[in-house]
Amino acid sequence: MKRWNLCTVVLVVSLMVVAAAPALGFGFGGGGMGGGAAVPDNMWGGAEFKPVVGHWAEYLMTSKDEEPVTMRISIVGEEDGAYWYEMQMTGEDQEKMISKMLVSGDPSDDGNLKRLIIKGGDEPAMEMPVGNGGPMTDVMGMMGQEAEEVEEEEDGVMPTDLGIESITVPAGTFKARHWRVEDEDFWFDMWQAEKVGPYGIVKSSSDEFEMVLMGHGDGATSAITEEPEKLEIPSFNMKGLGEAFGG
Repeated sequence: MKRWNLCTVVLVVSLMVVAAAPALGFGFGGGGMGGGAAVPDNMWGGAEFKPVVGHWAEYLMTSKDEEPVTMRISIVGEEDGAYWYEMQMTGEDQEKMISKMLVSGDPSDDGNLKRLIIKGGDEPAMEMPVGNGGPMTDVMGMMGQEAEEVEEEEDGVMPTDLGIESITVPAGTFKARHWRVEDEDFWFDMWQAEKVGPYGIVKSSSDEFEMVLMGHGDGATSAITEEPEKLEIPSFNMKGLGEAFGG
């Protein structure tokens, strides 16, 4: 089992943000699109996760003052009733970051994560240790933070169903259900079509973010072909690194 040095830890922390992207972007949190959803807290909008082996979808994500990023999500296998969910992020420089997660349910719920493999560029694939609290809890611990210190967001406005609309994106024209969250200083729109897996998202946007479907289909295979190296979190104190990151 390979142990981390400090440089590796910094790389892994960066890649962990990518791996946790479903829980760090925009969307309607908790409960799904029909009942009890609150203000957005994940990029999939609380849409139901419907994994089918081979399904893939590719999106172009643009954010205010940031370079565009292409994101490809796919279901690349099944193991003991759980699914291998892979996310590949590609920047303008064509550098790729890949996270491959074995999940027993919605990847946005850290508790569903059974295994996590990450690969950055030409670096070897690495399997992250997954603790009881999940990998993000491990990272917060490394950064000198406790999971309990993360402040929970207050409940917010409910999404409004604006009905079925025809929407055209680079992947084609779809009949999609339009959802909106709006309050005094925030708005978020999402269009969802059943035939797009595994979340059904065709387009989502806010005043500072847009994600559009570039393509989707079947036959997805994993972009990680080598056997990953297993990593061990070092025992040294990472609080200083946390402070450097603003923790």
